[in-house]
Amino acid sequence: MELTAAAGSGHPMNLPIPTPTLARLNPHLFRSQRAEARGQNGARGTVREADLHEEIFDECRRRGWIALHGSMAERTCRTLGEPDFVILADGGRVLFVECKSRTGKLSPAQAALKFHAEKLGHTVQVVRSLQEFLELTPDHRPQDHGR
Repeated sequence: MELTAAAGSGHPMNLPIPTPTLARLNPHLFRSQRAEARGQNGARGTVREADLHEEIFDECRRRGWIALHGSMAERTCRTLGEPDFVILADGGRVLFVECKSRTGKLSPAQAALKFHAEKLGHTVQVVRSLQEFLELTPDHRPQDHGR
């Protein structure tokens, strides 16, 4: 079976996992492009953090990246303060991304984890819009997104 990251992206994903299993374990890979239908969030930030999560999932899928993320709908076994996304990008890059709404603030646990990760040489990015997320990658070109 061959799945592609997105039509025309040129990033084939040859996966030996049956599609129903893949869909069950990674529902974000099979959701519709909701961000396109809704229109993008402004540069000032999103109103709903969940919308920003969906937009980031869509962008990761488009690029063929792996986005590791806990469910926002139910309790998960994640580390207190852990960023919303750990993204395995091309070129061996790993992105730690915490999403916040326009007015959202880091919890004390999130701030502590961010500080400790940065002491260890890692960067935890806090983004409030898709545009801020796109600016994290040096290969981002605005014309790629029609925005």
